Amino acid sequence: MGDNIVNFYAGQPPLNRLSFQRQSADKLNEHLEAPNARFVLYKDLKPLVHKDEPGKLLFLSRKQVEARLGGPFQSPSPEDAQSKDRARLFEAAHLPHTLPALVFLGVDDRPDASSTSVPARADPMHPEGVPYFALDTGTEDWEIQGGAFGDARASGSAMSGWEAGVFALSRALIDWNVRNKFCAACGSPTYSLWGGWKRSCLTGIEPVEGKECFSLKGLHNFAYPRTDSVVIMGILSSDGDKMLLGRQKTWPKGMYSCLAGFIEPGESFEDAVRREVLEEAGIEVGPVRYSSSQPWPYPANIMVGCFGRAKDGQTIRLDLDNELEDAQWFPRSQLAALIADPSGSYLSRDDHKKLELKGLSEQELANALAPAEGKPDGVAQKGPLEGLTRVPPATAIAGQLIRVWAEGKLELVSKL
Repeated sequence: MGDNIVNFYAGQPPLNRLSFQRQSADKLNEHLEAPNARFVLYKDLKPLVHKDEPGKLLFLSRKQVEARLGGPFQSPSPEDAQSKDRARLFEAAHLPHTLPALVFLGVDDRPDASSTSVPARADPMHPEGVPYFALDTGTEDWEIQGGAFGDARASGSAMSGWEAGVFALSRALIDWNVRNKFCAACGSPTYSLWGGWKRSCLTGIEPVEGKECFSLKGLHNFAYPRTDSVVIMGILSSDGDKMLLGRQKTWPKGMYSCLAGFIEPGESFEDAVRREVLEEAGIEVGPVRYSSSQPWPYPANIMVGCFGRAKDGQTIRLDLDNELEDAQWFPRSQLAALIADPSGSYLSRDDHKKLELKGLSEQELANALAPAEGKPDGVAQKGPLEGLTRVPPATAIAGQLIRVWAEGKLELVSKL
């Protein structure tokens, strides 16, 4: 049983995604040509926001983006439609392959755009509402009056719940399309299908002599958007009175957070929690349970929040893994006081940049994650608790895990 926590970027499905319409060029073109269609723009994965309100997306009309959309979504020709294998190469294709990424996000079918109630749909197969698309600007410069391309993390964390959901979906899909312009099987260019929800090898429609790509036969996971799973855990001491938090060297001064790591092949959530905590902090974990999850569009993760209880009589050590600069046990009273102070979880735009490791070289990244100097053999020394001055905000699942425990709201803790 989870904790029934509604995390930021989730819990408020902003759009009816209409996944069953993605293969239909006719349906997608209806949405694309709708006079009320709205577009979310991205440049280098930065969303277009209001210049004076960087936490508010600036949606554009079709007229404002029409010149850069390219043609409509394409259907198989009558000749191609004769073969199922051939027809699927043109299911809502967006050609030529050099066009900027265009993704159908779904329809806002709420009775009132300002309403948060669940709509009573007269016809769920043909909902009425506002269609939304995401569009990458490519290499072109866009000058939008009143708009600016905002820092993704800073702007995203300041959005309303509804817009944050649109942002999380649209950024992840634009990122996937931009990253996968070449076939993982043969290296040829790829093109967009299914309104931006599938990519296929261009050799399927523009054959290369002597080169038949195996991706054109069968089902392959690299043809579809993926979500990478990460466990993030609130690890409690054996008596349940302290929580284990750590920090990386590149983080803002005084900031600590829950430990986290990618789930590896052949692992359950529980296995991943135990392995990551042992590798990062040298702590063996006993019982583990799921708490809640959060989509995290940086670039496309699902954060699986868990609680676990450490075994008795252990000492923190950082020499097994070079990821953390420090890790400590913090008492409930200190964390409760910290989250009660607004400055205790505030992150500035510069802080967001420090948390973003993207762009570092491999050597710089290795140095950033190396143990701090002055720790013999990489073993953590017990430092002053005053070193903790900040924890993640409530918009991050780590912040929620800390808050649930620090505020005494954790259910089933006795069973851990």
